[in-house]
Formats: sequence, C-alpha cells, structure tokens
Amino acid sequence: MRFWIAPHLAFLVQWLRVLGVNVQLWDRRVILGQEEEAVVQWDRYPLPLEGIRINPITLSTPTQQALLKEFFELSGLQPGLEQMFKRCLRCNSLLIPITHEDAKQKWPDIPEYVLQTQKHFNWCNHCRKVYWAGTHVRNMIRTLEGWGVISNPKKSENFF
Repeated sequence: MRFWIAPHLAFLVQWLRVLGVNVQLWDRRVILGQEEEAVVQWDRYPLPLEGIRINPITLSTPTQQALLKEFFELSGLQPGLEQMFKRCLRCNSLLIPITHEDAKQKWPDIPEYVLQTQKHFNWCNHCRKVYWAGTHVRNMIRTLEGWGVISNPKKSENFF
C-alpha cells in the first residue's frame, strides 16, 4: 500500500521509509483513488480532500514519536526489523541487495574501511546510491526503540 503524507507531516517521511513503508509526499495534482492508496494528514492542518474517494488517516498526537506510533496503530501495519531498511530514503524505491564486488564497482569511492567491515550492501537503481548498515543503522534502531515504535528487535548483523 502507498501512503501519501501531507506536506506538514514531511518530517515523518524518512522515518517511515526507514521502517519500510511506501510513502510519498502528497501533491494535490496527484489523482488519488486507487484501492492501495491512503492519505495521511494531521488534524491540526486538514487537507482539502473534497472529491477524493479515499478515507484519510488523520493523526492527532503532538510529537514526532507519538505520530509515528499513531500512524502504525491507525494504518494496521506492524513495524519491525524485518521490514526496515528496504526502501531508498531519497526516492522511496525498493532497494536491491548487491554483492560486495558490485558495491565497489557501482560506487568506486566507497571507503576501504566500509568494504572491510560490511558484509551486506543494497543499491537504489533510481538514485544510484549504495546503502550499508553503518553505525547510523544501530542509532536509528535505538531511537525507534526509545520512542516505543519498535520493540526488542532481533539482534542481527544483516539489517538488509
């Protein structure tokens, strides 16, 4: 399912992509109406949705952490480590697992330390970006645990 996020909730887009959710910023020029789409808005700034045949998901909590938790409660999705880090943070495309050698070939400037310490790499075919599980992945997981969005993920070297 694709979720169209209201512009005033743009700060949630990257976190939702980290969590594996198919999200795009809502644009009033986009014609909605597909069964596999939903609009996410904030009750403080409702969108002009007249004529759109999709029931919106309306969030009402005040903080980023609470908004993320509320999104998952209202959408029926279950956040978890197995869905995380599957989407490009820039363009939302699904990431493609690639080999160590492919990572080096696709991005020749990849730091040698990364090549020596990382086993798993992903590739965004649209943005031409290589992803790996550096310390930022651990930090994002800790943040999401601290916010109560995810709980006790299985510890794994392979976050992809």
